[in-house]
Amino acid sequence: MQVKKFSLPCSPESFTHTEKKVVIVSVIGKSQYRAKGSKTEMVGPHLLVDLINHPSVDPDSISEIEGYYSHQEKTIYLHLRGLFDTDTLVNEYDNFMKKFKCNDFLSAWAHMRERYARALLVLFHISHIIILSHPTHTFDYSYVHLFRALDVIRQKTLGQISTLLTSITGLPKSWYTNSRPCSPRILFYFETCPGTIKNIKKLEHSLEDQIYHLLRKHRIVTNVSANSLFAIPANQEFVYVNTGSTESSDMLGYMFEKLMNSCKVNPVNNKNFTDNVYSKSERSFTAFLQQHIKLAFAKGFDDNVGRHSTPAHFEIPTVAAFSQTVNAIYDFFINSRDKELTNLHGLLDIDVKFSKIICNKALPRALQTYQDNLPQHYERNYHENKLRHAMSVFKAHARGPLFDEFAEKLQSECDNHWKTGRQMCEVLSLTGNPCTNPLHSGGSEGAGGGEHTDERKEDNDLPPMEHCSGVRYNCSCNCGRWQGPRDDPFNVKNANYDWFQVMAKQCGCSQLETVQFPVFQPSTHNYRAAQLFPGTKRKDSFGRVDLSTPQGQTQACSLADGTLHGYGSGGQSQSANEPSGDDHQKVVIQVSDDNSDNLKEKSLVRQPSTTEYLPGMLHTGSPSGLLPQFSSWSLVCLGPSSLYSHNLGLQHQTGILPNSAFLLPWDVTVRLEQQKDRGTFWPIVGDQSTHGLGSRGKSFQNSNALKCRKFKGGKEFVVKIFVGVEYECPRGHRFMAAAPDKILKATGSGIVKDSGNKVTSSTADMPLYFPCSCRAISPLIAQLMRIHVVTPKAPVHVTLNPRVQPGPPPTPIFIPGCEEEPIRLSQSAYWVLRLPYVYVDEKGPYLAPKRPMPISHGRLLAGMYGISAVVPEKK
Repeated sequence: MQVKKFSLPCSPESFTHTEKKVVIVSVIGKSQYRAKGSKTEMVGPHLLVDLINHPSVDPDSISEIEGYYSHQEKTIYLHLRGLFDTDTLVNEYDNFMKKFKCNDFLSAWAHMRERYARALLVLFHISHIIILSHPTHTFDYSYVHLFRALDVIRQKTLGQISTLLTSITGLPKSWYTNSRPCSPRILFYFETCPGTIKNIKKLEHSLEDQIYHLLRKHRIVTNVSANSLFAIPANQEFVYVNTGSTESSDMLGYMFEKLMNSCKVNPVNNKNFTDNVYSKSERSFTAFLQQHIKLAFAKGFDDNVGRHSTPAHFEIPTVAAFSQTVNAIYDFFINSRDKELTNLHGLLDIDVKFSKIICNKALPRALQTYQDNLPQHYERNYHENKLRHAMSVFKAHARGPLFDEFAEKLQSECDNHWKTGRQMCEVLSLTGNPCTNPLHSGGSEGAGGGEHTDERKEDNDLPPMEHCSGVRYNCSCNCGRWQGPRDDPFNVKNANYDWFQVMAKQCGCSQLETVQFPVFQPSTHNYRAAQLFPGTKRKDSFGRVDLSTPQGQTQACSLADGTLHGYGSGGQSQSANEPSGDDHQKVVIQVSDDNSDNLKEKSLVRQPSTTEYLPGMLHTGSPSGLLPQFSSWSLVCLGPSSLYSHNLGLQHQTGILPNSAFLLPWDVTVRLEQQKDRGTFWPIVGDQSTHGLGSRGKSFQNSNALKCRKFKGGKEFVVKIFVGVEYECPRGHRFMAAAPDKILKATGSGIVKDSGNKVTSSTADMPLYFPCSCRAISPLIAQLMRIHVVTPKAPVHVTLNPRVQPGPPPTPIFIPGCEEEPIRLSQSAYWVLRLPYVYVDEKGPYLAPKRPMPISHGRLLAGMYGISAVVPEKK
């Protein structure tokens, strides 16, 4: 018997014998993956003819209602395939997620159930019998919530369905009044049976009791069947458990078996075909179903219970009436945008509803966690720590598919709470501390002064104020005789120049003799900062310093004739009668002024710009011809050398630790070599060219009569110099270094056993940062801030060539000026070189370390100290 397949919506021309009355049997439920969405094998083989091909579903409704009309049985079978079938779910899941832009399965599952529920509403409004098929032998409790939602929508759409059905001619009044031909009777088919069950009827009756009580408890089934979504027969069996082979688990095997059986009979005899394929045994779902179909044709279903129940309405339509009615109902539930149908998603989205309730309770608790004990203004790190704490509280209580949505809402509300008047400025100072003021406009940031990590509002919307980190340091003035507090600097000029200028006025060192380092001198009011490009290098003497060249024990500074060529504790320049050891170094000086004119010519090669200034500090990588607007260095003369007594130490300095308030003695043997045809080459001590040098301390008593030893070609004598390498910590504690790795500590009687050779050595770099010796819970890092030099009362100049590298290579080397010659200090005087407070180049500041680091992290390069002869002025 060949049965023609159709699908909804259907055409009346697809049917024959349209005047016959038919019973509509619908098959719904879930199926295994291998079944390809088929759930009709228990009804008959004539419903499986097209299952050889891979089934498809409507792309819009993600479902398919296929039908089979058997005019001999006077039955129309409707089979719903959709997202409840594993095969359809697997094939359509990815496309569904993309179409509805769902991020999680539970949210997508609610949309899937809505599509499937719309198709179910069609069947519950047109069917007489509904078969719910399930691949296992246990009842799926998720159907309870689905049936409740369908019943709510059915009752809300009664009026719309009644109005729709009145337009169809030939329908009985009871049909369009109740919006359906009857309250459909539901049957439950379970594909598998437990292997240990011996009494199958006992299992079926147990399932019937369980299902009936469950449906009654949730008021899905009531005493009056017309008021219920469906009915359950009171005196007939409605549960069938399959004890045979599970055909749907192996569709290809099932089809092969049926093909073999069909070859054993005469295909012309349709009756024999049916009898051989489905022999009516004692346990047959066909027989189980036929008793309900026969009852429908005989007197209809009356599943009302109770003493005063009214007879249930029951109508059996003709094929023609069925085709018109089912198309109208299908179009309403599948394609309609009725406002009552839009509530279906909300009724089915129970997981999302539960998640919303839980997340709504967890969100205020998490927000309160964030807002507890908040300061008036706080930085981003504090905000992120509080946000992480709040998020951990939220994770402990929130659940479900809306977790991510509410987590984003929590973060958004915390961000808004922070940014509405509580956000800190956070611009970093040159020492690495954030500005603690609320977000504001104004405030001068120097080079590398730090950039705000957040997107700032328009400056017009922010109150103007200066940056302030709330951190204060103790710092000494240029000469070191005055100490006071200073605010954390946010620009280079305040850090290295302005504050020291204010302190110089309070101390009085602004009146002292000062060496002026070269700075920018504008020639027009339209001057501006130069635009620097990578690869631009200096081409003066400082830019040519090669730090990788080994110098051995002899310093070699080829700066100019008449300048120190080499000195050290050893070497060929030392005579056999010269004092040896760490207390003496030797200098060989050749006096000549042949290149004096050349020096003048070199200084005229490139004049500094008067229209563009160097933005930032001067270093060896700065472009030639550019000078900064201010000097970050200071060199002052405190007065005559007699200000320092080696027995008493530094009495005029403030904040220096008592046992470290001494300078290091540095004895240097100077050999003066006479060049040929030069005659007298050395000025007489006490001459005007010595600038009237006087005695200084015990070490320089009667130094006017220098003891010189003559040798062939020149003279040699010993000069005593005092040097001090001073470090200062943020608390204002100051101390001297005796070596690159040692703090100067005098004995209790004030005797200094160290000499200055280790700090002035030509091969030893001095660390820029050194752990402070102050007693504190967490010792601070002190920074090299001053170089003290007491020059001798002798016809020589002590020269300084300071070069500081505040970080490991390739960090630039910072210098105070761009002269071709090192700095010459006058004789018999006390000089103090103050180094920059911060080091900043075009890339930003170089911050001091928080803990002790190797010397390569920051260093004062060797080769700083030198000695040159006093060249007499030409008459």
